[in-house]
Amino acid sequence: MSPNHPSSSPSSPQGGNNEQPSPPLASILSDGEQSFTHKYEAARQYIDSLAKPVGSLGTLEDWGARMAALQQTTAPTADGAACLIFAADHGVAKDKSDGGKNCSAYPQIVSRKVLEALDHGIAGASVLSKCNNVQLRVIDVGLADGPVNYEWSGNTVRLATKRIRGGTKNFCTSNALTTDEVQICIEVGRDETNKLMKEMGGTNVIMFGEVGIGNTTTASALIAALTHVNVATVCGSGASTTRDGINEEIVARKIDIIQEALNFHGSTSLSNNPLQALSAVGGAEICSMVGGILEASKHDVAILVDGFIVTTAAMIACMIDPMVCRVILFSTKSTEKGQMIAIRTITEIATANSIPVQTTPALDMGLRMGEASGCITSVPLLRSACAIISNLATLNDVMCLEMGK
Repeated sequence: MSPNHPSSSPSSPQGGNNEQPSPPLASILSDGEQSFTHKYEAARQYIDSLAKPVGSLGTLEDWGARMAALQQTTAPTADGAACLIFAADHGVAKDKSDGGKNCSAYPQIVSRKVLEALDHGIAGASVLSKCNNVQLRVIDVGLADGPVNYEWSGNTVRLATKRIRGGTKNFCTSNALTTDEVQICIEVGRDETNKLMKEMGGTNVIMFGEVGIGNTTTASALIAALTHVNVATVCGSGASTTRDGINEEIVARKIDIIQEALNFHGSTSLSNNPLQALSAVGGAEICSMVGGILEASKHDVAILVDGFIVTTAAMIACMIDPMVCRVILFSTKSTEKGQMIAIRTITEIATANSIPVQTTPALDMGLRMGEASGCITSVPLLRSACAIISNLATLNDVMCLEMGK
């Protein structure tokens, strides 16, 4: 049985019930009247018929069915892969002498240095995107000014057409962003995503990444504000100076900083209010990723979601538009414990809207670098998932093989 044959065998009449064969998978996928959920379930049913134990390819089966439903074809691909990284600085990460809170183990200038490395093609995302044939673009949407006036090349790293000069404000003493700035950053994300997809002439999957010292603190604050969970259950070490990634002093400092911010803004007013939360404790690059995710979903393009910070942006996008849930593919489990709170929230939104959703990230490798490193690393897995639904024989095909022919 191939994808163009009926997705299940005709049933014998029993008790007068003349059940008809299911329509071919290709017909279901191409039918504009069918819901995403119906297409996804039909693809999963077909994958169950392949020459393997049912469910034995785990997440690859979910990804293959999701790609088939989104691309509306029995032969989905992930050849046109793009990665868009947004970079911005955070007021809460500034030195205390500059009105910040020193929330990170690294100084704020590191954000700019990472972008310089990306511009020269020698950063982590640069290396990983090259070896996995992923088109990479980086957008400065709000980095703080550096000690030297450095002009981005315009090739890999570009300035956003509109940006938050100097980054956000310290959210312990004011709103991180104005409501207008939130909208500006969301629109930058939408525009840059649309621009990159058009330039590539066909994008099957897009990835979003981030650069910004202090943005794990910001992501933790957003999750705590939006889900009303205890701050201590969200915070992790973020960018650490230790090999194991554990820094209890930094964690304790983050908990105190976020609790101070929520007390200042009034946490109850931010609960389930994504735009207001982005204004109060958000980041410019997180807002831009939210916009990019919304735009990709609008075009039915699958999104390989990176770790903690990108998962936070995905959660916010799902709160704004629940249909985003259908394009989400979680690539990597973060060492930040707040990620699972965000995934749980996305799962609840998807379930409430009858949308199937992946609940466990594909990789669990202790990845915590950021820069979309986890999702870029997962691209070969996604291509494997597409190959499975496109080319793997059905059990019936295999059983009908004649030896020697």
